[in-house]
Amino acid sequence: MTEYGQVVDIKGNFAFVKFMRTSACGKCRACGMMAGQNEIVVEVPNKLCAVAGDYVAVSIQMRKAIKASAIAYVFPLIMLFIGVLFGWLLTDIWNIFRNPDTTMAICALIFALLSFFLLKIASPLYNKTVRNVYTMVDKKR
Repeated sequence: MTEYGQVVDIKGNFAFVKFMRTSACGKCRACGMMAGQNEIVVEVPNKLCAVAGDYVAVSIQMRKAIKASAIAYVFPLIMLFIGVLFGWLLTDIWNIFRNPDTTMAICALIFALLSFFLLKIASPLYNKTVRNVYTMVDKKR
């Protein structure tokens, strides 16, 4: 998918491009724009040497965007379920705690929080995989 936006800032080899909501935005959400937002600024590698004020076409690589979403949303959900399973093991199998519902809920929350902490630690590793979701493909002044 290709969208057009305006370069609002340059930092090093990256351009910050502002996109306005289009009719396609309601379905995709690949850029991270929420339902109530009318614009979003994203970081794009500045391969075309654009300057602030230029209008550029930016290609959004959907496969990488979906992979990034899977990492950000599915991993914590899986960890939540693992926490519930661990809480069940603590109460029903290993008989360490008496109240299974409370133990499972607490373990689920702990594992969900742990997943966000692990994502933060591992972000340099998976950023290489999902980085460059955006590619600048055309420039107009």
